[in-house]
Amino acid sequence: MRRVIICMISLCVFAQPIFAENITPTEQRIADYIVKQQPAQIALLKKLVNINSGTENVKGVHRVGEMVRPQFKQLGFTTQWFEQPKSMHRAGTLIAEHQGTKGKRLLLIAHLDTVFPPQSDFQRFAINGNLATGPGVVDDKGGIVVILYALKALQAADVLKDTTITVVLTGDEEESGKPTSISRKPLIDIANNSDIALDFELGTLDTLTIARRGISNWFIRTEGNSSHSSEIFQNPVGYGAVFELSRILNTMRDELSNEEYLSFNPGIILGGTTIDFKKTTTTGSAFGKQNVIAKEAFASGDLRYISTEQKLDAKQKILTIVENHLPGTTASITFVDGIPSMPPTKDNLKLLKKYSAVSVTLGYGTITASDPNSRGAGDISYIANKMQANVSGLGPIGQGTHSTNETLALDALAMQTQRAALFIYRLTQE
Repeated sequence: MRRVIICMISLCVFAQPIFAENITPTEQRIADYIVKQQPAQIALLKKLVNINSGTENVKGVHRVGEMVRPQFKQLGFTTQWFEQPKSMHRAGTLIAEHQGTKGKRLLLIAHLDTVFPPQSDFQRFAINGNLATGPGVVDDKGGIVVILYALKALQAADVLKDTTITVVLTGDEEESGKPTSISRKPLIDIANNSDIALDFELGTLDTLTIARRGISNWFIRTEGNSSHSSEIFQNPVGYGAVFELSRILNTMRDELSNEEYLSFNPGIILGGTTIDFKKTTTTGSAFGKQNVIAKEAFASGDLRYISTEQKLDAKQKILTIVENHLPGTTASITFVDGIPSMPPTKDNLKLLKKYSAVSVTLGYGTITASDPNSRGAGDISYIANKMQANVSGLGPIGQGTHSTNETLALDALAMQTQRAALFIYRLTQE
């Protein structure tokens, strides 16, 4: 059904004449170039998709980067790889820089890796009518070709010169190398010398992302008195570790689940006489008996939030819940921060309005802000607090990311590239 919806969206957009509003001759040349270059754009996308670049396939990620690197050089960009320590088992980051003096200093973000390892059955690019499938076709090799052909269009219109644009293509967005203080250092360093960040992950027909939730992980451990099950709830034995863990999780649900943009999910639970959890592999085991009160219990999950303030407030509330033990039990919790949030700001909203104006100019209609709950964390969140403004979701339109149903709406690829190109052009003229 969702594949049909994408077809209908594509036909709805392109079966009707495009009535552009107040488009300048330069902008028309940019838009026309992209339409003429669509076969070449799709051909490059096919080549990129057919190279496996699962995050841990370091050689494959490098191959994708080396395939696009000459394309940036032809546009006058200087390029370099920032490698990560071999112990991290991750590819580095490819940086392409174009230095000038005009307009806003732009940071364009995409990534080279996918979630599909070399042993995955999902390996090849395929076209079926107006749809294309393949690993990374929208997440995020499609985003890379949107960036490239937007920049090519600016060069063809002779408006790329004297602009300051930096493209950051990370090699481990899907599972970043740890610590992120190392793996995201190139991105952060570039952000310190940029004004606006544009992220080219999956886009939609009529929305743009001005806020993304951050993510932290949490680990709860509870202990009780191991004894015969007939003594549960009695002094001095108490309630056991499993009931204490259940109390904590249920109280979290009662007190926090209705807060806007806040979510938390217990992804794994263990309980019994003994438990063993391996954090590095997120696997574990437990031993217990029906007639023995559980001595140990464990749960881990994630916490998603829209701002640092919301994160800190939620952590404090959870800590208070954890500290109020059932009789005969103890409990503790630890938090490990992951990707920070990209909170909504007035400047992000202004940037959205500029993008919407571009879409209207091209005849594609107005753009509104997407729901932050609909989008996970991403690379742009690491640098959001360093920028004047940020938006995400400038990449191709599709569906099924992180699955073998990953699909690109081919007819919408030119639209997204035109939107991106005119958006970049106007920002570099400010």
